[in-house]
Amino acid sequence: MFRVIFHLDMDAFYASIEQRDCPALRGKPVIVGAPPTQRGVVCAASYEARRFGVHSALPSVTAGRLCPKGVFVRRGWIIYLEESRQIMRIVARTDAVIEPVSIR
Repeated sequence: MFRVIFHLDMDAFYASIEQRDCPALRGKPVIVGAPPTQRGVVCAASYEARRFGVHSALPSVTAGRLCPKGVFVRRGWIIYLEESRQIMRIVARTDAVIEPVSIR
């Protein structure tokens, strides 16, 4: 039997959804999480924001210092959850053993 291990990295997932749904955010450093003026952490960062060293779990105040032109967004989690479910349904069609981590 041939075995394949497939790792689907969706670390920029939330930021990608924001850029997809709001064309004005495309190409900009998008940071999903609390703004730097509030206590919180980064949930996701677009690839544009990552160039400045912004990543998941980074304190928002630090992200604001590293990426002063970053666009902080906070939207309802239901959107991310539904998109994640759709992706998992597509992956499930392969009949593979799936071991999701994070939201489903």
